[in-house]
Amino acid sequence: MGEKVISRIKLRRRELKMTQTQLAKAANLTPAAISQFESGTRKPSFNTLSSLSDALKVTTDYLLGKKDRGYEDLMADPRVNMMFRGMMNFTEDSKTYLFEFYKFLDSQQKAMSKKESEDAE
Repeated sequence: MGEKVISRIKLRRRELKMTQTQLAKAANLTPAAISQFESGTRKPSFNTLSSLSDALKVTTDYLLGKKDRGYEDLMADPRVNMMFRGMMNFTEDSKTYLFEFYKFLDSQQKAMSKKESEDAE
């Protein structure tokens, strides 16, 4: 476990807008442990890595740098998993409506990202 694990823990925690303390609580660890993992002064055990992956809603393979985020990581988020299972029973009209809502959210997110990058310049 090296730099990739450290950077992926930090990156994913920030993507989820979690503090080190929040991640520690979600993974049943101490804030000091999270700080040590992110600074590289301590390496997580496999069991700890598993807890971190659950808390960060990604697979251990992603955290280990064996693969980029993909479908398995999306489904590692219990909310997304529940949503996809529920959608299996949707009517075609409901699926169409949901897809239109997805396109709306996607365009909103892209517009916000563009504004944030313009503001940063």
